[in-house]
Amino acid sequence: MATYCISFRIADQIANGRSYNERRQSLIGAATASDGGYWDSTTSFILVESPLHTVEFAKSVCSGLSREHDTAVVFDPGDMSMCYFGQVPAKEVLKSFFVAPTAI
Repeated sequence: MATYCISFRIADQIANGRSYNERRQSLIGAATASDGGYWDSTTSFILVESPLHTVEFAKSVCSGLSREHDTAVVFDPGDMSMCYFGQVPAKEVLKSFFVAPTAI
């Protein structure tokens, strides 16, 4: 089981026919689907355990988000794999911290 860090920004507007809260709950629901440990006590950062590989996990977590309006970064601190989603500012700087960063 891997431990993932998820950092995200969800636009406070309707996107793809879904509200901010609906998109946020979609992300949290997907992140906690494996019933592993998780911590989500801040607004836009979650620590969670999952048996999925980084790309598979990130695709699941981001599936309910809007590529045009929302941003997410999912990474495994154990192997430093990372996926990013949406409009990521300073993408090249972010990617420089990780092994094989992947856009999803």
